[in-house]
Amino acid sequence: MELRHLRYFVAVAETLSFSRAAQRLHLTQPALSRQVRDLEDELGCELFLRTRGKIALTAAGQTLLDHARELLAAAARAAGATLSASKRAESRIRIGHYGMLWVEHFQPALKRFCQRHPSAQLEPVEATPAALQDALRRGELELALLGAVDVGNRIEFATRRLAVFPAWLALGAHHPLAKRRRLALKDLKDAEWIAWNEADFPGRKRVLVDAAAREGFTPRIVAEEGSLASLLLRVAHGDAIGYVLPMTRQMPHAGVVLVPLASAEMEFEMFAAWRRDTPSASPWLEELVNCLESQPARNLK
Repeated sequence: MELRHLRYFVAVAETLSFSRAAQRLHLTQPALSRQVRDLEDELGCELFLRTRGKIALTAAGQTLLDHARELLAAAARAAGATLSASKRAESRIRIGHYGMLWVEHFQPALKRFCQRHPSAQLEPVEATPAALQDALRRGELELALLGAVDVGNRIEFATRRLAVFPAWLALGAHHPLAKRRRLALKDLKDAEWIAWNEADFPGRKRVLVDAAAREGFTPRIVAEEGSLASLLLRVAHGDAIGYVLPMTRQMPHAGVVLVPLASAEMEFEMFAAWRRDTPSASPWLEELVNCLESQPARNLK
C-alpha cells in the first residue's frame, strides 16, 4: 500500500464520486477506478458499495478513511519537518574557535554578517585548535578559526589568513622585568619560557622558536601547557615567561603581568579554515570569511 493509493481513496471517499475525485486529482476516471480496485484487491475487501450512479463507503471503507487521514496528515508533517530541518542545516554555519576571546574580537564582523543574512544560524563551538581540525575533518564544523596552519593544512583545507596579532609576554607579578613598560626579545635570551604544547596547539610553539631564532638564540623552554589558564597559573607561580594573545588582557590573570614587545618581533596569525568539499548547503560561507577578514585589529598594541 502506497501513500498515493490512500490519497486516491480519500478523494473518492470524500466526494463519493469517481468523476469528481478524478478531477480533483487530475486523473482520468478509468485510471482512478483501477487504482482504487487495486487497493481493494490488496486489502482483500471492498471499500465502496457500487450501485447504479451511486457509491457509498462500506464499514471497512469507513475504518480505512479514518486511518488514511491520520496517515496522510502524519506524512505531511514528516515532510514539513524534514524540509524545515534541511533549511536549518543549509542556514547553519558552525564556527570552531579556541576561547571566546576570538569570537569577541570578531563580534562586529559577525554582527554585520547576521544583519545581512538574518536567517543564518551561527553556532560557536569551542575546542583546542587540534580538536577543531579533527572536527573539521569529520564534517562537524563548517569553519574553524586556527592560530596556525602548516603546509599539510593548506593542502587538506581551504584557508585564508584573517589577521595578525602582536604577542604579549606574560610574567609573574614578582618577576624582575614585570614593571617594564615594554620588552625586547633580545633582552630575554637567558630567560626560561613556557610554550604551548604541540598536541593541542599545533604550530604555536614554533611562533616562539622562530621569533627567538631571528634574534639569534634558542629559547630555553622549561614547560609546555595545553590551555591559557594553565599557562597563566604556571607563570604566576614561577619565573618562566609565557607568550599570549593581546586579547588575554580582557580576562582575569591574577598574579600575572602582561607586557607588550617593543616591536613586532613575535606575532600570532589567525586563519579561517574550511573543507574544500564543503557543500553548497553553506552558501554564505565565503561571505562570512570575507566579513571576518575585513575586521580590523582593535586596541591590540
